[in-house]
Order: sequence, then C-alpha cells, then structure tokens
Amino acid sequence: MPYWYLMSNKLFFAAALLLPAVLFSHGVEVSEVESGAKIVRFLYTDGEPMMYAKVKVYPPSAPKTETIKSLTDENGFFAFVPDESGEWKVEALDGMGHRGEIMINAFETASGVQNTQNGYSASLVFRIILGLSLLFNIFVLCGFVLRKKTAFMR
Repeated sequence: MPYWYLMSNKLFFAAALLLPAVLFSHGVEVSEVESGAKIVRFLYTDGEPMMYAKVKVYPPSAPKTETIKSLTDENGFFAFVPDESGEWKVEALDGMGHRGEIMINAFETASGVQNTQNGYSASLVFRIILGLSLLFNIFVLCGFVLRKKTAFMR
C-alpha cells in the first residue's frame, strides 16, 4: 500500500479518537449561594480559641441525636447550615475536659442562587463547527503530506 494511504488512515484514526473528547467536554458553573449559615466560635475563658475541638450538632426535631459531627478550625470557628427551623444545640469538646455549648435559634430564610457565572461550556452548534473544522484540517494535512510524498517520488 502507498505510504500516503497508510499515513492518512493513521491520522484519521487519531482524529477519531480525539474528536469525542473535544465535542463532549463540559464546562463548570460557579454560583454564589445565600446560605443562611450559622457560625459559632468557641473560646476558652482566657480568649484562646478551642482549636480542632470535636463539635456535635443536635437538630430541633431530634434533640438527643447528633446529626453533624465535625471539628472547629484553628481559630475555634465552626459553621453549619440549618435545614429546619427551631433551636439547634451545638456543643464542642476539646478532649481535655472542656466543654462549650450554645443554643442557636434558626428561622427559615429564603435562600437562593445569586451570582451565577458560567465557565467554558461550548454550545452544540459550536461543537459541530469545531468537529467539522478538525476533520477539514486533518484532510488538508493529509493532502499536503500526499503532495509532498508524490513530489518526492518524481
């Protein structure tokens, strides 16, 4: 078989493998959400933060069942988003006998998406044009390779 034929087949198969990745890639959507998060800070009486203390959160509907287990950050902060109205109990234990507890009253708030920004997400028309352009460029490249190969053989 002629060299140009083998070369064009290799290029065609390479394009066939790469084309789905280009056509079916997806973008990312980033949203700023009004969350209604509750932020609690746990401090010792001398003002030092309760760093990495174990936190347990008890909802109003099941006051004896912890639904969230987490840790405070290095500054003693802990945040959560209540999903129901009522009094939530939040307690922190540092593992050395210190315990802090607070009752947080959560009311239902209207939360929603505010500032939505779309990342790169190609539309279907753009993907089709991109795919056709890619195929056209591959065949043009094969034509140049074929032209150089036949010119070389003369």
